[in-house]
Amino acid sequence: MKFISLVFIFTASIVLGNFAYSETLRVGVSTSYPPVVFKDNGKIAGIEADLAKNVSDISGMTIKFIEIPWDELEKALNQGDIDVVMSGVSVTEERKKRVDFTRPYMTIGQMVLIKADNLMSLASKMSMYSAGKRFGVEKNTTGEQFVKSEFTRSEISSFNTVKQGIQALKANKIDYFIHDAPTIWQYTVLPGTQDKELFALYEYMTTEPIAWAVKKGNIKLLDKLNKALSTMQSQGVVDKTIN
Repeated sequence: MKFISLVFIFTASIVLGNFAYSETLRVGVSTSYPPVVFKDNGKIAGIEADLAKNVSDISGMTIKFIEIPWDELEKALNQGDIDVVMSGVSVTEERKKRVDFTRPYMTIGQMVLIKADNLMSLASKMSMYSAGKRFGVEKNTTGEQFVKSEFTRSEISSFNTVKQGIQALKANKIDYFIHDAPTIWQYTVLPGTQDKELFALYEYMTTEPIAWAVKKGNIKLLDKLNKALSTMQSQGVVDKTIN
């Protein structure tokens, strides 16, 4: 009897040790990215928030959102302040050297936003690629990387947040603002957030898979998230949440 009890205690210790981190999943988010992740009446909301809640339902993990500026998310992940980044992160070869990604759950691309008043003068690609045009992007994003490599004869302004970039566009400080498609849709299509001063050029400039990022080598958490994501995709939860 004593031997069986010792075996039980030893086994339980191993199990609890292996999954201690999973009782609470610390999710890092940057809330400047509507409709993917943002704040609604002080609460974390959006596609990522809804998907995180579904992960909780499937895995049993308790979700704790931790709000962090976009350009500090990767650092917070790698120094152990958070367990996963769920903030519309594009999978790139460079990022894969620094973090591990789950399977992609969405594909997006960069889109162009202009002022509606400038539709006739700025909407053409000829105008966009002409020298001296002023582009705005969010710092440390794939949009910034794309614009710097694609529009080499242009003036480029990098902003800390999407909101700052939109304000600069409306104030005629830049000609174009480039960001992920969901952000552009938020400002030009979605009821309640549509801004009639703005106009989107509805053509993807890039194609980018979106996934969640975990610390390099955290295979246990990566596997758990991938299993939850696979279940959500097979049940149609992901498509329903995104659409």
